[in-house]
Parts: sequence; C-alpha cells; structure tokens
Amino acid sequence: GLDPGAGLPEFMAVGYVDEQQLDWFDSERRQSEPRAEWMAQNEGPQYWERQTQKRQGWKAWFHVNLPTLRQRYNQSQT
Repeated sequence: GLDPGAGLPEFMAVGYVDEQQLDWFDSERRQSEPRAEWMAQNEGPQYWERQTQKRQGWKAWFHVNLPTLRQRYNQSQT
C-alpha cells in the first residue's frame, strides 16, 4: 500500500460545518468520534455506529479504486 507519511493513518475522514470540525475517522482507530462538544452531547451510540460503518465503506472503496484513479491520471504507483 501507499505510505501516507510520517505518523499519518492510511485513511482519514473528517467532517466540517462552517469551518468547525464535527467528527473524525481514521483507519487506525477504526471508529467515528465526535470532535465538537455539541455533537458529542446530541448524538448517541447508534449515530456514531452508522458513521463508522459509512466511513469503513469509504475506506474500502478508496482501497479498491485508488490504483485505477492513479492509472487514469498517470500518477506514480509509489
């Protein structure tokens, strides 16, 4: 796989609204987590489980499709 750089997970997804970070998911922790206090207070475990499942799906999609995208746009494989 690709080396994402020093100390960075292979995959990250971050949600923002009006420049405020709402949540975070990365391939090392493998779960969505609130980053805004009001999100933590207003969303329960079912919401975060759904977000985790969505982001795990995104990670799988990128893992499968990134080599094709690199090839189409003639980017390095390394």
